Amino acid sequence: MRAYERIGEILGDRADEESRAWVRRNYTIRVRVAGVAAFAFFMMIMGMSGTPWFVVSTLVLLPLTIVAVFFGVFMRGSVNKGLTRLIDQDCDPLLCGRRTLALLEKDKKNADPRNGLFSYAYALRWQGKWNEAAKLVRDLEDDPDPQSAFLYHNLMAYCAWDKRDLKGLTAEVKALKELSCEGLSKDASAHIAEHVALREMLAKEINGKASKAAAEYSEVADGPQALPAHRVLFSLKAADCLADPAERHARLAYAAENGGTTWCAAEAKKRLEKESRKKLAGAPAEGAPLSS
Repeated sequence: MRAYERIGEILGDRADEESRAWVRRNYTIRVRVAGVAAFAFFMMIMGMSGTPWFVVSTLVLLPLTIVAVFFGVFMRGSVNKGLTRLIDQDCDPLLCGRRTLALLEKDKKNADPRNGLFSYAYALRWQGKWNEAAKLVRDLEDDPDPQSAFLYHNLMAYCAWDKRDLKGLTAEVKALKELSCEGLSKDASAHIAEHVALREMLAKEINGKASKAAAEYSEVADGPQALPAHRVLFSLKAADCLADPAERHARLAYAAENGGTTWCAAEAKKRLEKESRKKLAGAPAEGAPLSS
């Protein structure tokens, strides 16, 4: 079953008109123009077959035909990178999910069902919809293809870390390490190493070494190469471990202000509001005598 149909069946989610229009502008129209251009160039070459101009036309038009074909292929990759940037750079997984769904609907004949499910589930993960994300990729767990199992455990590991579920993350890391390297994407080993590092950080946080975990989370959040989404996420994680109220407030404020539609922003705002209520509750009433 295609990814778009599966998403609708499991979650009931459908593409919206605004996102469909975005796909038409940024993908469909350009791909069609490239296809028409490639066909036209090819027909011009064939039309000159048997004439003295055939060799010249081939030398000129054949490269243009190839460029047009590759432009159409390039557009798919360009759109996918644009969707990734919506999370990594703009911290907007809500818009990423909407546009991903519209793209899967439009390109459902050619889209890889596994990657389509993972991409939408990944956007749900950043929205804090971990249960919905897990439902989408559950079918991949028992797929005999190693890449399917990798996508499943990769997403589940991210969700477990988000939820501070050390036991769950440990199980997912173990499952990832046991996968056969054959058939996995070239970046699989880097993702597995990332989850190993995340598990070590979470273990320190859960097992009473909060200050060390806070230092490591802060180091990632403040790193010069950190993506905006990761700065927000690791700032929130650092706030979980910081004992100093001022430092914790600063981290939460950063996540709340820069988190966009990620679950991190919503969680940071909730904690800031809770801390504000505590301060108000602890403040002396107006006109009440101060204790000496």
